[in-house]
Amino acid sequence: MYLIARSITRVAAPTHARTTAWYAVYMSAPGMPQPTEVSVRQFVNDSGAVTRGLREGRQYVLTLNGEQLAEVTPIRRHRFVPTSQAQAMFATAPALDYAELRHDLDTIIDDELTDDPLDGTGL
Repeated sequence: MYLIARSITRVAAPTHARTTAWYAVYMSAPGMPQPTEVSVRQFVNDSGAVTRGLREGRQYVLTLNGEQLAEVTPIRRHRFVPTSQAQAMFATAPALDYAELRHDLDTIIDDELTDDPLDGTGL
């Protein structure tokens, strides 16, 4: 797949097989390249190539009549957190007393239904 840039040069998009490794390197690299300018018309006509580019970590600037309109940047994906690191984060959390929590909830929350929640809905 090719994306036709504003200067009418063709930029080859990386294949799907290389996407995951390439995305991690690209998003963490300092001094990321400048966003590619794409006209709104080109975006509408070839949105698939732009979407693939976003999945690969590319940034775009949408233009309308040569004027910059919007910046389109990919959402950074969540990273995996190792179990040991998650356990270390919760190691200093206070212990939870189930009986005390149940008592507090029973004191605050009335779990008796006084009104039928479906009353007046016709159900």
